[in-house]
Amino acid sequence: MSQDFIKEDIKKRPINKARMAKKTLVTVAMAVIFGLVASLIILVAPPFLKKVTTNQETTGETMVSFPEEEMSPEEMLSDYMMQESALADMTSEEIDADNVDIPLSEDQINALLSKVRFDATKYRQMIISMSTYSRELSNYMVTINAVRSSVDWLDSVNDSSNVTSGIIVAQNNVELLILADSSPLQGADYLTMSLRSGVTATAYIKETDEVTGLAIIGVSLKDIPDDMDVASYVAPLGSSNSIYAGMGVVAVGSPQGTPGSIGYGIVDSSRTMVSYVDTYLYKYHTDILCSKNASGALFNMQGQVVGIITNKENSDDENTVIMAYGITELKELIEKLSNSQKIGYLGISGTNVTLTANQQLGVPMGAFVTATQMDSPAMLAGVQVGDVIVGVNDETVSSFSDYVSFLQRCKPDEQIVLQLSRKSQTEYVQISVPLTVSSRAGTE
Repeated sequence: MSQDFIKEDIKKRPINKARMAKKTLVTVAMAVIFGLVASLIILVAPPFLKKVTTNQETTGETMVSFPEEEMSPEEMLSDYMMQESALADMTSEEIDADNVDIPLSEDQINALLSKVRFDATKYRQMIISMSTYSRELSNYMVTINAVRSSVDWLDSVNDSSNVTSGIIVAQNNVELLILADSSPLQGADYLTMSLRSGVTATAYIKETDEVTGLAIIGVSLKDIPDDMDVASYVAPLGSSNSIYAGMGVVAVGSPQGTPGSIGYGIVDSSRTMVSYVDTYLYKYHTDILCSKNASGALFNMQGQVVGIITNKENSDDENTVIMAYGITELKELIEKLSNSQKIGYLGISGTNVTLTANQQLGVPMGAFVTATQMDSPAMLAGVQVGDVIVGVNDETVSSFSDYVSFLQRCKPDEQIVLQLSRKSQTEYVQISVPLTVSSRAGTE
């Protein structure tokens, strides 16, 4: 049987050269676009990923800490003065040649200047040098603007602001941390900070200490430009134990009440102990005239912070001088505020028992209680004015600073026992007072 009827011829489809050329062009174009996108990602992704990994708020934050000063204040001051005295017989050329970076006392400066002719040109060079040095120190400072908004009876929004200077003390891979006076910031609707370089960002109060009035202001590193070397803006904290009368210092921030103002001078007196509740600080006076609204920091001639300017005791007289709290006693507080740690509180104000009081009046050496806060753990436990704290948990307390140091190591809700000497008629008797450490206001 014939099967011709199921035969078929299969013809090849004609090639459409125009269509093939179009597809080829589209493929090439897509490849080019893909290559450009890949190149762009390679260029952009690393800085972006670095920014993200640097600002991981949950896992990237590091604890702020400062090294302890191993030498006593007396040893540190003695070592500091010995280093300076080594320069007494050196000429200015020898100092420049050896690149010695040690501050000089007034006597040593006079000795060096006596060997050269100090004419108008050299005076101008000195002024220019100090001006340059002050501008370098100003890079560590920020201006904090506290803005308050109000609405008047015409529904118009009016903004008012207070301005203060703060100093960058640390960064924890998440935030830039700034130490500043908290009083100008109270009641603000929002804060902004600006650097001398022109960088601005939103800021916020991280922690406040109501006893000293100081606060740590935070700025998210996400709001800081990628090309900014954050570490170079963190101020080096020195030691106020090396401060002595006659030492040259530079005040930066807002010593004259306006951001960017500066002042040169000397520390003109020895330190004075200032006692606050569960805290003590050392205050230093300078001969630098300032505004009653002064704020900022005091630097030595080595570029280190040695004091934080305070206006707590400034008078209304415009011709007041800069006073500063020593940085050494503030380091522990700065650490705790920067790390959002609670600060122990018992509510005791006190002072050191002097050697005269000990020898002539028989007052035991220790922390003399001058006041207790109303409803504080100390008052509720029965601590009285006139008591002398001679021990805590069987650790000897020989001064008010010993008491403060012990309390700084305590945590809220911790149970402790104070060993007290209390005067009974003609003699002191020993008593033990158990109490529970609470949290200082502002860090609760």
